[in-house]
Amino acid sequence: MSRLHPLLLRRSSFSTSTSTSPDSRSWCPRAAFAVATERVRAVTLSPEEAHNLLDELLRHATPVPERSLRDFLVSLARAPDYDNRRSGPALAIALFNRVCREDAGALLAQPTVCTYNIIMDCCFRARRPDLGLALFGRLLRTGLKTNQITANTFLKCLCSAKRTDEAVDLLFHRMSDG
Repeated sequence: MSRLHPLLLRRSSFSTSTSTSPDSRSWCPRAAFAVATERVRAVTLSPEEAHNLLDELLRHATPVPERSLRDFLVSLARAPDYDNRRSGPALAIALFNRVCREDAGALLAQPTVCTYNIIMDCCFRARRPDLGLALFGRLLRTGLKTNQITANTFLKCLCSAKRTDEAVDLLFHRMSDG
């Protein structure tokens, strides 16, 4: 049984506490993300609870450790469909968009190239390569340095978006740069 099991029993919902309750003063984003990540892996976290977790983060204005956010998004990216309309990757994209909002971004987390790679892959898995390509443009505008994973995911999105000629041209261009 997981070490996090006692936490899972104590907290049935992320939105049950108010900002004046004793529980909210001791609220820890790292622990909340660890519990949420375990629940995603166990397929017991609902999309509503995931959104409630972000609401709680906004209420507390507590920065999220990058690794905690990354692990949570990776678990969502690999999660099965919740129902016919919502998949784990689609939920990860929606949550990422909320984290990156101007009014939330400075409070919660600054996305890294790793975070962008995860979400671009989620766009591919959610069969929305157009969003992955748009996200790549957004990544370039941030000034973050891309890596091989970024390039591979970008190529997957190009091919999935039926833009294979552009993907091949880009690949040959990169190979000629050696």
